[in-house]
Amino acid sequence: MKPFLFIHAFLVACLVALSAAANGSDWPQWRGPLRNGLVPDSPPLAGQWPSKGLVKVWDSEMIPSDDDGGHSSVVAANGRVYASVVWHTDEPSETRVIDDLIMRKLGHQSVAGWPKETVEKMEKDRLALDPNLIGPEFDKFFKDWIENNLDPKKRQTSAGFVRTRFERRKDAIPLEVYDKLVTVVKKPFPNEAALVAWLNEQNFSDKVKKEILAAVPPTIRAAEDVVVCLDLATGKTLWKHKAPGEPVGRTASSTPCVADGRVYALGSVKCYAVDATSGKLVWSAPLPAKGPASSPMVADGVLVINAGKLAAFDAATGKPLWTQPKAGGGNSSPVAWQSGGKTVVICNGRGVMTGVDLKTGDVLWTTPGGGDCTPAIVNDALAVQSSNAKVGIMVGKLTGTGFSKLWNFPNDPLRSQSSPLILDGHLYLMDDNVHWCFDLATGKERWKEKVSGSITSPLFADGKIFLLVSGGSRIAMLKPSPEKHIELGQASVRVLSVPSPSIADGKLLLRGRKAITCYNLAATGQ
Repeated sequence: MKPFLFIHAFLVACLVALSAAANGSDWPQWRGPLRNGLVPDSPPLAGQWPSKGLVKVWDSEMIPSDDDGGHSSVVAANGRVYASVVWHTDEPSETRVIDDLIMRKLGHQSVAGWPKETVEKMEKDRLALDPNLIGPEFDKFFKDWIENNLDPKKRQTSAGFVRTRFERRKDAIPLEVYDKLVTVVKKPFPNEAALVAWLNEQNFSDKVKKEILAAVPPTIRAAEDVVVCLDLATGKTLWKHKAPGEPVGRTASSTPCVADGRVYALGSVKCYAVDATSGKLVWSAPLPAKGPASSPMVADGVLVINAGKLAAFDAATGKPLWTQPKAGGGNSSPVAWQSGGKTVVICNGRGVMTGVDLKTGDVLWTTPGGGDCTPAIVNDALAVQSSNAKVGIMVGKLTGTGFSKLWNFPNDPLRSQSSPLILDGHLYLMDDNVHWCFDLATGKERWKEKVSGSITSPLFADGKIFLLVSGGSRIAMLKPSPEKHIELGQASVRVLSVPSPSIADGKLLLRGRKAITCYNLAATGQ
């Protein structure tokens, strides 16, 4: 049997066992029908894209993102598109609040874990910087400075912060000001006069006080938990389910799941089951932690979520079944694997990856790992990347009793959110401005390609890999090959760099800053 035909047959077999999928060409949950980025039954897709760009089918009505609506991806089932959004708004108020968003606007980044001498040198050099040092000369100075003063990890995570402080020179807010502001983050002042009085007590300079007051708006953040349903063919809004929520910012980025005629969504403070046809609430339950980014999963009639810790509910009634504080945490989404009549929930949590019995919630095994990457499973092979640099990229074999590591490739990326693809005996990982291909069995690196990447996870449909690149400004189509990196096309899309693309019935669905966008990928005549 040809490799891709074998994959197709295996995926269809798995599809029968999973309750989340409506059919093999749908995209009913995070990472698709099988939760591993693979579409088992895609219609034929175009192998070449028009020189003028992809054909846009529709844009949805306004749906906020980022600080106003998070970074969740969209799903599609039975001719409908669904999105889950913690929908933030600004309401006029006498109250004044310094929140995380305002701190970012003011240029704050914590240096608590930095060596004291590095912080002191940064501030000394900032204040002494020649105001006439600009252009290429400034660029060279900055490059030399971070190479001589920051370790590789801090160069990845903090170069922008340091550059901004140097660019502002003496106008940058002093670090000690941030230290005082942190003590009142999310602590409301009754009015602007109270905020001004507090600022005066801190002996901040007039310039700094003016900058802070300009950044704090005459509003407070409010939020609703919203599930939106669109028509896949037209993008028309069919219904919205709204519930009171709490402002939690962009951390709330959970992708919904469609299973057994319901949409399951994690909001700011509650989990929701909503009728997929009407939008009517079926049940809701409090979340263990506010505003998760992890995405829910339904397996064997059980809804599993990772919100601070792993928890399970009866999918039909919302009855809590178990919680497991030793598993979960972080942004990774749970996946499921079946063996011998037992279903194991696997979650890449804080510091470890854990296998949990779906029925009882008992921990079955743990292995070093952890991070935001959702594991990919095909047959008994599991691939994942970890935020633990010593673990890096890891592949292992699942058994009825545990997990056996086959190999790992130590790696310390800036980010570890992107999930891998397992295809035809090879592992494809595309994250942190690097695309990789490894031999699945041995871990041998087949190729490595530097690209201008995005945080999103790739998907595979109709023999092609699709992923966002260049910070979400473009979509790329690749041919899976262990020999070399083969790009079939790129097209401009200009969407968010964090949500992952989805494909349903030959249509590409992308989350933009203010809307969901649909493009036609079907081959001519489809």
